[in-house]
Amino acid sequence: MARRGLAVDVGIVGAAVLVAAGVLVVVAAPNPKVQAFANQLTGSADPPAVSLPGPAPRSAPATPTTAVQAQLTVQTDATGRVVGLLPQTPLPSTGGSSPLAAAQSHLPDIAQVWQVDPDTLQVADVRPVPFGTVVRYQQTINGKPVLGGQIVEALGKDGALVSAVGKTARARSGDFPPDTSQTIKAANQKAVAATAEAKKLQAKDLSVQSTEQYWWDPTLGGKAGPAVAKPVYVVHIRGSQADQQWSMVVGATRTDVVQSWSETREASNRDVCDARRRVVSGSLASIRCGTAFPVVRTETSGSTAGDVGNVFRFFGDAQNFYARFTGLDLTALIGADYGDGTGKAIRGTVRVCVTGDRCPFLNAFWDGEQMAFGEGVTTEDITGHELTHGVTQHTSGLQGGQADAINEGMSDVFGKFIGITAGDANDAGVNRWSIGAGSAIGVIRDMRNPQRFQQPDRVNGPFWVTDNPDPHANDGVVNKTAFLITDGATFNGRTVRGLGVAKAVQVWFGVENLLTPRSTFQDLGNALTISCRANLNAGVVGITQDDCAQVANAVSATQLNQAPN
Repeated sequence: MARRGLAVDVGIVGAAVLVAAGVLVVVAAPNPKVQAFANQLTGSADPPAVSLPGPAPRSAPATPTTAVQAQLTVQTDATGRVVGLLPQTPLPSTGGSSPLAAAQSHLPDIAQVWQVDPDTLQVADVRPVPFGTVVRYQQTINGKPVLGGQIVEALGKDGALVSAVGKTARARSGDFPPDTSQTIKAANQKAVAATAEAKKLQAKDLSVQSTEQYWWDPTLGGKAGPAVAKPVYVVHIRGSQADQQWSMVVGATRTDVVQSWSETREASNRDVCDARRRVVSGSLASIRCGTAFPVVRTETSGSTAGDVGNVFRFFGDAQNFYARFTGLDLTALIGADYGDGTGKAIRGTVRVCVTGDRCPFLNAFWDGEQMAFGEGVTTEDITGHELTHGVTQHTSGLQGGQADAINEGMSDVFGKFIGITAGDANDAGVNRWSIGAGSAIGVIRDMRNPQRFQQPDRVNGPFWVTDNPDPHANDGVVNKTAFLITDGATFNGRTVRGLGVAKAVQVWFGVENLLTPRSTFQDLGNALTISCRANLNAGVVGITQDDCAQVANAVSATQLNQAPN
């Protein structure tokens, strides 16, 4: 993963819409201006699709039993693919309360519902959350991961299954060649050429950082068409500037560009460095705090003035927020150790300038390892926004298509929660829901009123876009939903009673852990209701049934449950 910026970064791929189970799903699709980039299937025909093996027959009594089935609500999308499993009441674990053992005890039932071979589901993450634990399973085909093919179990503290959400591939076409050396070389060349064309750069200024093997089923991200997974290479590319990072999905058997996205993502032990307006470019090492620049503020000593002092304090506020409200150790999750003697730390370099941009640099970003800030771009909500990209990188891993917009929205939501709970003056009064107040770039988004900055406040509403030119374009829907759930209002024919910050944080942190890399707006709406229910069952911060009804009202108000026009 790489850096994501707070402000606009024009995306590579467009988007289209389809109806899935009566809910709008926004998906990648070609934009005429970047036709060479997206969904250009060339060459010979694909091999015939082959259904993936399902769960093996089980000895009597078959599971799920009739009694268990009567308690289950199974959610599907327009393709008939299972996307969620909701027991009426949590299903008890037969493996005890240990999270992994409990998750494994539920896996046979989940495999039956999703009709997937349980042996192809590998544990990818076990993470404690306030309502219990989430256990994330990664689908594989012939040992290779399916990009976005995941199932997430939400478990109560006793190991009972509260819900399961996710999507899996159901068929495949072709396979990776026995010797991938030549196809990887061809994919790398194609990725560099396509990136150079789309971004108007010289191919010589681009370099391949790594290439990974995945299976790619575009319908997992909401795209219409056959639900068939194909072998692909995900090529990670860097440009000559510190903020130029992209990922390109290229076919393994035919070098067709399937999809691409920017990896520019916008930190207890804290290290802060001061670039003093020095221009940085090239590798990630060019901005590293502790190697490229000396540490000027640590936990024990150093400068307390200006951007250095502000960022140090904001890092602490973010660390304290996540620890207090979610139990997450931010330093342990996203900290970096560069071998400079300060250990694993939340790191940031302030007052950077970037080749090709004005100086002072008017942006901030998370580069996959640490933070970088332009001069004066250091407020609570901006810092929290960028650090939350690091959290997302290590939890749901949202990337590409509509997942990119949700990624930006989640960072806005938690950046604002961090600012509000820290009592920051720029996150109070008229600026309570403004992003960027008090920074050198000024207010750039309004979560209460997204239309103020030409962002949609509901699916299909004014300013809703289907060509996804910018990952920030549709995140206004996420932001408006967060505002409604937290403070409440009458909007779009729905009256929502706000839950307050403490409860809203728990609902949204559950969502952060329930989403998968290729989640759509449909999945977001589903995750909000499931997260509230999981917190209700666990008695977290006194969340009530009526609170969950209000969450459902907010989902309806922002039309996360509505099909596109």
